[in-house]
Parts: sequence; structure tokens; C-alpha cells
Amino acid sequence: MTQPQRPPVKLVQAAPQQARGGDGALVSSEDGQPRPAETLSARRLSRRWTPADERAGRPARWLSILVFLLVVGLPTALAAVYYGFIASSQYATEIQFGVRSADAQRNDATSIFQGMASASQIGLQSNIVVKYIKSRSMVDAISQKIDLRKMFSGPEVDEFSRLDPHTSVEGLVDYWRGKVEPYFELTTGIVSVQIRAFTPEDALTIGRNVLALSENLADDLSKRARADYVKFAQEQVEEASEKLRQARQAMLEFRDRERSIDPNKEADSARLGISKLRDELGRVRADYLTARGRTGENSTVLVSLRNRMTALESLIHDAEARMTGTESKEALPISQNIRGFENVEIERQLAEKFYDAAMQSLQRAQFEASRRAMYLEVFVTPSLAEHPVYPRRLVSVLIVALASFGAWIFLLMIYYSIRDHV
Repeated sequence: MTQPQRPPVKLVQAAPQQARGGDGALVSSEDGQPRPAETLSARRLSRRWTPADERAGRPARWLSILVFLLVVGLPTALAAVYYGFIASSQYATEIQFGVRSADAQRNDATSIFQGMASASQIGLQSNIVVKYIKSRSMVDAISQKIDLRKMFSGPEVDEFSRLDPHTSVEGLVDYWRGKVEPYFELTTGIVSVQIRAFTPEDALTIGRNVLALSENLADDLSKRARADYVKFAQEQVEEASEKLRQARQAMLEFRDRERSIDPNKEADSARLGISKLRDELGRVRADYLTARGRTGENSTVLVSLRNRMTALESLIHDAEARMTGTESKEALPISQNIRGFENVEIERQLAEKFYDAAMQSLQRAQFEASRRAMYLEVFVTPSLAEHPVYPRRLVSVLIVALASFGAWIFLLMIYYSIRDHV
């Protein structure tokens, strides 16, 4: 069976399209042909991509691919090789603690936003510990206990992560800051420290030493703060103690000079003795007058009574002479001794009261200083790691790839910007 034949298709050559102006009108030259610039624009819009155009754009395409491979592919490949096959595994241990005060009311770290001095002090102490962990003092203190250079420059460490064993102490400190990362969280007042090393044992050893030295620093700072707080009270106690010593020394010198323990008591005793002697003299005189009326003047009874009266009068006279100071030219009246003793005694009493007040002030200052004492409250201690957590190989490769791709996009934008403006 024969198929029906299709009618022949006539080819009609389309008339050349004339270029239009900006308002859509056709623009022709004097000979009726489009202008060259307009012809180029029309061709760009109307004709298809030809092999000649393909050959003309091929170098630019290969150049862009080469730039892409250099900027994106090469760094990504190198990162994949390094993190996948070369980079040494790193083990991490973590420490978390808080700087706390003995007074529970001072441990509210959020009060620092309210301007409380106690919270500010806690924040200051926490930041001091963080700075100390990253300082050379920490590196020097740990280096006295363990060999950090040997830990970080062992044969198991890859070439790019290895510490130069002959580096300076400044280089060691910079390397240390890359392996030990302390962080203070202001809202909670917690200090977190992450220590990384190339073996779990080394990370644990470094973490324990960091914690011990941080606790020693906190204790030293607390002792200094307490010493500064009670310093003034201690100086007052020392001053009061010196005054009391001088007052007691003056009292001792007075007693040695005057040969008197307590002139007041001695004066009272002397007055009491004189009063008794006078009473006794009165009774003897009464007995003498009574006996003289019954016996003669030369009787033994009257002679004995007269002798007794003479003795009593002599004793009374001597006692009164000692009271008034007329016993000798060098002797002072007992009233002056009492006045001098009272002056020394008043100085001694005032010195004792001042010393007692200073001691009470010192005790209050010591109690308040004990409430202000700071210490580290450790709730996460260093532990032995089981699996390496660094480097994060896939994440690191992706970061390199994204950074390289971003750089390539940036360079591409610069290229097109320059091409459009030239």
C-alpha cells in the first residue's frame, strides 16, 4: 500500500528585519540598509549561537574553570587530604567552676547588672582567673611541674600542629593559648576551660594542673583581700597595744620610784591607822587620869601609862608626817603621790579601753572579711577522654570549601564589574 504524498513546502525568504529606533520606528541608512550597530544588536537578539561563537567563547570558559579549580577546588582538596589523612587527633578535657563568696547573698552573678559591689567583685575575680589561665605566669608555673614542650612536640603530632621544641617562651605562650581556652559567662558567673592535647593522658594532666593553680590563685587573692580589709583594724590594735604598753611601763616606773603599789590604798590604811592610834591614845589618857587620882605620880602604873601615851603620840606624829610629807625634805606628801598615781592610772585605763575597742573592731573586721572570702566552687573536674573531638574533619573541610567558594564568587563579581565598566 502506498502512502499519500505530502504537498511540497515552499520556502519563502523572509525580508530582512530593519532595526527600530528607541521609539520602535525603523531606522535605515541612505541606501535602505540597517546601520552596523543596530545590525549587531539585531543579530544578538535574533540569530542562533554558531560554532564560531562557540570557538570564540571557549578560552574565557576554560579560564573561568581554571580559576574555579584554583580558588575552590585546590584548597578544598588540600583541606580534605590534610584533615582526612595528616592532621593528628586531639583529645579534650573540660573544667567548669564558679568563683563564690562565703556569704550566700553575694553569689548572685546577675546582680552585677544592678551595680552591686559584691557581684562586681565576683566578676572581677572570675576575669582575673581567666586572664591568669591564658598568661605566661600560668605557663611558667605548669612548666615547673610538667614538660609542655615535650607534650606538644612529640612524634605523634603532625608537622603543621607540632610545637617547635626550640621555640621561645613567647612562642610557647602563643601555642598554649591555642590549646587552652577559658571562657567566663557573665550571666551565670561560670568559668569554663577546655584543654586540648594530642593524648588523653596529657590533656588530663594539664587540666589537673590548671585547676590546682587556679584554686591557689583564688586563695591568694582571697587572703590579700581579707588582709587589706582588716589592715586598718590591725593597725589600730597595734597602736592601742603600744599605748597600753607605755602606760603600764609608766605605772611600773612610778611604783619603783615612789615605792608604793597603790597610794590611794596606802592613804586609806594610814588614815585608818591614825584613827585607831588616836582612839587608843584617848583610852590610855582616860586610864592615866583615872589612875592618877588613885595613885601617886611615881607609881609604876602611871609611869607605864605615860610611856604608852608618849609612844602613841610619836606613832601618830610619824604617820601624820608621812601623810603631809614633812617626814623628810625629799619625801613628797601622800596627796601628791596620789595625784601622780591617779594620772598614771587614768592613762592606763584609757589605754586599756582603747585596746579593748580596737580588738573588738578587729574581730568584727575579721568576721566581715571571712564573709567576703572568695573560693572556687568546682562542679566539673578534668576527666580522661575516650575519643578525639578535634579536629572536626568534615566540618573543617566544609568550612574551607565554603570560604573558597565565597572567595571565588567575590573574584567573579569583581571581574564582571570591571568588564562592564571598561
